[in-house]
Amino acid sequence: MPAAPFRAHLRLLLDRSGLPWPVMAMTAGVSTRLVGRLLGVTQSRQLPKLPRDSALRLFYLSDQRLAELARTRIPADDARRQVEELLARGCSPLALARYCRLSTAELDTLRHSSTCTELTALLVRSARLQYPG
Repeated sequence: MPAAPFRAHLRLLLDRSGLPWPVMAMTAGVSTRLVGRLLGVTQSRQLPKLPRDSALRLFYLSDQRLAELARTRIPADDARRQVEELLARGCSPLALARYCRLSTAELDTLRHSSTCTELTALLVRSARLQYPG
């Protein structure tokens, strides 16, 4: 499918939400590599076409779905482990907290919490792309 309409839709959602593009990819269930190429943020050439299933997943991504991320609580096991990995690799707690839209106190609380918002979990996963070991 032609990529231009889906690129425009994604850019609109990015502008409205202020979320990092990897969070959009993960929320839609589309590879971050594909979305990076779609938006032209990777070293690869911008995509002129999208696979149909990826295009549909991006099409159904909405402001409402993104708003739900901040309200939906999920188990924090993966997020806790990923935070610990990032900190062990030398990522600054302040930088990580800012990227994840948390205070440093909230980041510390996350390290011992049993649940977190879906948004926090996705931001932590996205941070792993920003701060690779």
